[in-house]
Order: sequence, then C-alpha cells, then structure tokens
Amino acid sequence: MTMNNPLFKSALAGSIAASMLVMTGCQQEQQTMSQAVHQLHLDSATTFAEKTATFDKQLELLCRAPAETSLKQAQGGWLQAMQSWMALQGREKGSEAALALSWQIQFWPDKKNTTGRKLQQLLKQPQQWQPEQLAVQSVVVQGLGAAEWFLFDQQSPLVMGRDKTGYCDLLTAVGGRIADSGKGLEQAWQTNPWRELPATMALAEYLGAINNQLDYTMKKLSRPLGKPGSPKVYQAESWRSQTSMLNLKANVVAMQQLYLANGKGLDQLLRKQGYSGTADRIANRFTSLVEAWPASPAMVPMLKTKAGYRELLNIYNGLEYIQIALQDEVAPELGIVVGFNATDGD
Repeated sequence: MTMNNPLFKSALAGSIAASMLVMTGCQQEQQTMSQAVHQLHLDSATTFAEKTATFDKQLELLCRAPAETSLKQAQGGWLQAMQSWMALQGREKGSEAALALSWQIQFWPDKKNTTGRKLQQLLKQPQQWQPEQLAVQSVVVQGLGAAEWFLFDQQSPLVMGRDKTGYCDLLTAVGGRIADSGKGLEQAWQTNPWRELPATMALAEYLGAINNQLDYTMKKLSRPLGKPGSPKVYQAESWRSQTSMLNLKANVVAMQQLYLANGKGLDQLLRKQGYSGTADRIANRFTSLVEAWPASPAMVPMLKTKAGYRELLNIYNGLEYIQIALQDEVAPELGIVVGFNATDGD
C-alpha cells in the first residue's frame, strides 16, 4: 500500500486520530489528578491559616487576661495549629513561595535547644516586639516551636508564672508572625503549580511529594530512636508539649489522603493501569498503621520502655514498607523517573 493510496491515507488518519484521543484522555486524566492534589494542598493551607489566626487571638486573650482557662485554650489552639501544619510538613514539592515559608513556620530538629536560648536572649532586650520586627530575627523564634516553648517549657516565664509584662509582647509577636505565615501559605497555594507541567513531570512531582513527606516523617522517628538502649528523647519533635505521636499520626493520615486524593490519585491510577496488587498493599499498610496507632500522645515515655520502643520501630518499618513500594514498584510500573533523595542530608 503506497502513501498515495486512499486506503493508506484513511488508515493513517485513523491512527493519528486514535493517538490524539489517547493523548487527550491522558491529559484530561492528569489534569483531574493535578486538580485533586492541588485542592488537597489548598484545603490544608486554608485550614492552617484559620487555625493560626485563631491561635493568635488566643495568645492575645491570654495576655489580656492571664488565667488557667485562657492558658489551656492557648495550648489547645497551639495543638490545632501544629496538627494542621502536619498535612504539609516535609513535602518539599509545589509552590516555591510555600516552600520558602517552611523554616519560619517550624524549626526542627532543635538539637541544642536553640529555640529556648534565642527566646531568652530576646526577652532580655528592652524592646516592644511586633511581628514585623520578629521577621528579621532567626527563624527559630518565628514559628510553632517558639510558641510551644512559651506555652509548655519549664523555663518559660509564662509557665513559671512571672509577670506578663516581661514576656507578653514577645509572645503575641510570635503569634502574629505565625498567623502571618499562615496567610502567606494560603496565598501561595491559590495557584496550581503543576497545571502547566507535562503529564509525566506532574506525576513525578506528585509521587515525589509523598516520598518526601515519608522521608521526613521517618526522620522524626529515627532521630529520637537513636540506637537501641540509647534513645535521643530531646530530638522528638514536640517533646515539650508531649504531643509527638499526635503529630506523627497526623502526618500518616495526610500522606494516606494524598495517596488516595479523593479517589483521583495514585491509588486509582495504579488500579486503572492493572496494578491493583500494588495499590492494595500500599492502601492496606496505610490503614493498618492508622488503626493500630499507639494510644500515647507523647513519644518520650515510649522511648523509655522496650515495648514502646518496639511500637515505634514497627511504625518506622511500616512507613519504610510504603516508601520501598513507591520507589521499587510504583515508579517503574507507572514509568515515573524521579529522584528519591530530596531530603537526604537533613
């Protein structure tokens, strides 16, 4: 059949049309997935902005009317803000403006109590602090860790019951700075950063976000676990407030939601491509991790017992199982080329 043959031209036209339909279908599928993933990020950023705004007001109330009730409200507000941050913590993909805010929202790990030392230095300065003045200081005094120190640390002037005039301007400046970061984060996620990317690149970014958050979450376990018999309790993320395990669970739930993306994510794509076995193993491991989560909100007590230490190791192993499945099965099955060392060296 020659190129001038009408039958050849008809067959060629049909082949091109079929290819274009496949390409269009793939693009539409990718756009749907990209929109679903972006919406998850935007929703999380909006929640964080709301929680930090509420927390800021609670700190102002605490300083206007110091009491056990207002302190408990502020501590609860801090926990809600921290929990909402866990949804985005460690992903390191997407909006560059959002990524730039990460360190000022949370400084971790704080191996040498840098947060406490810096705040105590600022408390000694004869200055009326405002959020914009705090913005030019070290990131360690601008975020959630600084607020945790004020509300929970035994060396905090608030916890020690000292006169509020000695610390309230700095405390409310920290709250204002966190709220400003919340507004900035929500604004940064208004635009879908993956919308214009080729389908393969957008998919690689999506998988990379899950992997990065897995890697970060695993570090939140491996650092305090240290070596058997020698845990490093002060490297647990929120040891002051005794809420490290609540944070970790929030991380795992967020990764599970990102993997599923409301039925439009990697799980669905794997099943459509014929890899239901891989999808089932990952989905089931997420479910089993969440359902078997330890009752303790704090990690430090668990680090100090053999049974608790084993529970933490089991969680680590479960996360590692998911990470290996993503790297060794999901990536090649879906033809994704992606680097998996984005957070190495932290």
